[in-house]
Amino acid sequence: MKSLSQISARSMHLFLAIVREGNLSEVARNEGLAASSLSRVVQQLEEALETQLLYRNTRAVIATDAGHIYADAFRTMLQQLADAQIQVGERRDQPGGRIRINAPISFGLRHIGPRISELSERYPALNIELNLNDDYIDPFADGTDLLLRIASLKDSELHGRLIASQRCHLVATPAYLRRFGRPESPEALQQHRLLAYRGKTGLQRWRFHTGEQHYQFSPQAKIVSDNAELLLQAANNDAGILLYPDWQVGEMLNRGELVDLLPEFSPTYSAAEQSLWLLYPGGRYPSLNTRTVIDFLLASFGSPPYWRYQTPSAWHTPTGG
Repeated sequence: MKSLSQISARSMHLFLAIVREGNLSEVARNEGLAASSLSRVVQQLEEALETQLLYRNTRAVIATDAGHIYADAFRTMLQQLADAQIQVGERRDQPGGRIRINAPISFGLRHIGPRISELSERYPALNIELNLNDDYIDPFADGTDLLLRIASLKDSELHGRLIASQRCHLVATPAYLRRFGRPESPEALQQHRLLAYRGKTGLQRWRFHTGEQHYQFSPQAKIVSDNAELLLQAANNDAGILLYPDWQVGEMLNRGELVDLLPEFSPTYSAAEQSLWLLYPGGRYPSLNTRTVIDFLLASFGSPPYWRYQTPSAWHTPTGG
């Protein structure tokens, strides 16, 4: 093997971009380079490593087996360099530049969006990009700096901070309960008007347990939707009973706009306990921008988070009037 001295961090970065995008011209445009210059970088890498790294055709560029191996190695080396820079304090005193944040749509609209203005005002040099979607994203491929994920466990390739555990509540409005009565057991729900969320994995499955008793079913819903906010609006309009996480309904429960049902049965729609995490890709040491946004959001959410339902000491069935 020839000398590796001509392999720079820049050439590793460019090679990883080519592997990720699968298109030399696209990478050249993004990096402000001529396509011929980028081709020379790849040629120099292949000469230095004495192996073909890419298959080229008219439509795409694809990494060879050796290319994938070297891509993994380059990614690790660049991350180690970035970690070292952060560890020794080679960074700015103030956060600045772009930070790309990803969150589920409902959570982002309800709990992150209202705080973006304050975050931007406090750190004016930050350029904030907030992307909201309910799809699973790969932060390495997507270029996301910080993502909020609701999951049972952290991704082994990600690091981050716990916001809080997620609790679920079966809820309805006082007006609905005055009209249709309050269910006293999970079985009684079959006689009620139910509202259910249908996501990419199918219809929500409702689960209940108390002591050794377990009960679960797919609700025969009067209204089904893949839009969480639409269903919440329907529940608020007295349309039926909804099973939702506390970060969506906790504040309305605290204000008395919704009533918590069957809490003794620990209702949930997840087979495993889920928590809310702020996660970032890469090494253990987040960038200054990422750490700044994490600290800001955690302070804003509080501990316990402000949406946590404060359970009253006694339960009262709504009466007519």
